[in-house]
Amino acid sequence: MKGTRMRIWSVMIVLFGLPAFPTDISADSSLASQDLQTKASFDLVVQRSQVLKLGTSRLETQSAFVTYTNEFFGGRTNALKIQFFTQPIGADTQAKLLKRDDRDIAKNGYAGLVLFLDARDQITQANLTYVIPGTTVVRTVASSREELTRYVSDYHFDRSRLRLKSRGTYNSAPDAKDEALTLSWDADLDIRVFDQIKR
Repeated sequence: MKGTRMRIWSVMIVLFGLPAFPTDISADSSLASQDLQTKASFDLVVQRSQVLKLGTSRLETQSAFVTYTNEFFGGRTNALKIQFFTQPIGADTQAKLLKRDDRDIAKNGYAGLVLFLDARDQITQANLTYVIPGTTVVRTVASSREELTRYVSDYHFDRSRLRLKSRGTYNSAPDAKDEALTLSWDADLDIRVFDQIKR
């Protein structure tokens, strides 16, 4: 009888203990997803172009995914790659992004900001990518100390989080005969960074 009572208590403890595990995992995933939610806006105005559709378009993004990477220039330069998406990033999407798979979340448009870093993790150059269906624009928007000071009002990177406030407007060169466009952005984020440096 005593042994039977012990077995019943053991089964009850196991049964009552089981629901706690999925709840905890779900809470952790929810917190991780919330940490990737941030708002930013991007505007493109194309006045003249032989390849781009003329007119105005805008991306209002809800989330960002930041990786610390050396995938550019044959691994000779480290960079922060910030991908901005128009929808929230859930746990499944985060897992895909860690595998460099952004096909589903990026299909309706996205923006990317790549910050190239020096040996002290300070920004030396900023490249902006703007993508909507049928249109892709990639430009170096800041490459001098003057431009970086003008466009980046707050920056702190400690290898685990990035705090960044960046706002600016890029205009194509006045003497460009085949292109006249304006690319603007406004981003304010304090977000987790995923280390994907290949060592």
